[in-house]
Amino acid sequence: MNADLRHRETARENHQASRWVHACQEFAAADRATPLSVEDLESWAESAQVIGRIDEAIAVLTRCFELRAEAGEIHEATRATYWLWSAHVFARGEFAIAAGWVERARTLVHERGPGEYGWLLIPRAYGSIGRGDFTTAEGLLHRATELGLGRGDVDLITIATTMRGRASLKLGSLENGLALLDEAMIRVLTRATSPRATSVMFCAAIGSCYEVQEIARATEWSVALDQWLGTLPQLGGAYFGNCRIYRAILMRLRGDWSRAEAELEQACHDLALDGHLVAGHAWYELGELRRLQGVPGVEEAFEQATAFGRVTQPGLALYRLGQGNAQAAGTGLRRVLAERELAGDRLALLPAAVEIFLATGLIEEAKDVVTELEKITQTYPTTAMRAILDAARGAVALSEDRPADALARLRQASDRWRELDAPYETAQVGVRIGQACRLLGDEEGALMELRAALATFERLGARPDAIRVRELLSGQTAQVLSPREIEVLRLIVKGRTNAEIAAQLFLSERTVHRHVSNILAKLDVRSRTSAAMYAVQQGLT
Repeated sequence: MNADLRHRETARENHQASRWVHACQEFAAADRATPLSVEDLESWAESAQVIGRIDEAIAVLTRCFELRAEAGEIHEATRATYWLWSAHVFARGEFAIAAGWVERARTLVHERGPGEYGWLLIPRAYGSIGRGDFTTAEGLLHRATELGLGRGDVDLITIATTMRGRASLKLGSLENGLALLDEAMIRVLTRATSPRATSVMFCAAIGSCYEVQEIARATEWSVALDQWLGTLPQLGGAYFGNCRIYRAILMRLRGDWSRAEAELEQACHDLALDGHLVAGHAWYELGELRRLQGVPGVEEAFEQATAFGRVTQPGLALYRLGQGNAQAAGTGLRRVLAERELAGDRLALLPAAVEIFLATGLIEEAKDVVTELEKITQTYPTTAMRAILDAARGAVALSEDRPADALARLRQASDRWRELDAPYETAQVGVRIGQACRLLGDEEGALMELRAALATFERLGARPDAIRVRELLSGQTAQVLSPREIEVLRLIVKGRTNAEIAAQLFLSERTVHRHVSNILAKLDVRSRTSAAMYAVQQGLT
């Protein structure tokens, strides 16, 4: 066997075995000796694309397009066009060049006679989804699926079905959307799709589920994604970088924060050159993980996310709240809420809005958010969505000094988060369960709940939450008063009036008056002076 044939055979073997770096080297060596067939060029292009060699992939895909077009193989030419479009959009953010390739393919179709090709409908559908026109997108993707079935093109069928499922979810059709995603993922899970399509559709399906809080499916598919990635060499670039982000999200949800952090840091590094559309997502998730851990680098990560075009809410608002800057937290979150009208786009922001509004005493505004969550839950009645709603209802009831009502809601939220194997979320709810038990006079129950939450936070490395729970566990006053009431009491010690307290804590005077009344009743004292003396004795000043 001469050298060029040996290179070609070795390249094919490496491509088949997912050794894509070696495949690219061998294909290039074979091509230098004798120009490769279009089939080998397509394998070379895929190998280059999945490992993030975007310039190489684009150059080889261009040759694929030209050869297919010259041979009159229009369906195959439009397939090359789609992957060229994908490389320019998802790796480089070069939308104009990507659109140019689509137009060139349409011209080819027009020149060669009437015909409809499913690969050219996918970019149009993505555009419709980006504009919020999900009905048009769903129709385009349905037609693309039909055309894919007619051609027996599994990648086209799978990509169109996955994105159609996403469009259906955006239209509020949970059952239909999930059914379409299930159908597409069967092809992915059985390895019927090419590596390129597999990586992209894993991410699209998992991301679509996370957006509507269908955590159970997202977790199942993330586990399958993790298993698949475990069989591959360590890879960077836009295609596998996005997969690694979702793998890290699963690690965080399951409580493996150290692995999640390492995965996200590597993804941020790998996506810096080719992968601008998803690099912001990686930086945001890294910032969120650092915020939860209470370690340096939160603002740096959020700034990097912003530089790549990612909105950093609600993470930044929650970070500011943790720093004690409730005004900045509320302002930032309200701005983004005002910008977003679609329920799916607002969903990620609403739980944080409840937290921030309650922390600043804006109970009525928090109730409005809960009402909005109730409406969304009717559309997306998933386990996680119900857990979020129950936790929000419980938090509001606790702020209104209705601990019995709060406890019923919080127990439901806790059970649902446990069902989803989400330890951090379970512990967060457990803290409020402990507070509700304390307000009902069940100090033993409160201590057990708080200690269990503390153990989880310490195991995960959630330092800010652990510090907060230790404060709740220490001192008699912390066992009687809520965190907000302790803040008000400290200002009473400093001689502040209700109006001054309201201004400093961004509360209404009516809310401050209610807090003061609760403090006097809980401490069994008759005056602000007596309450202040008690605080001094307990070391709260």
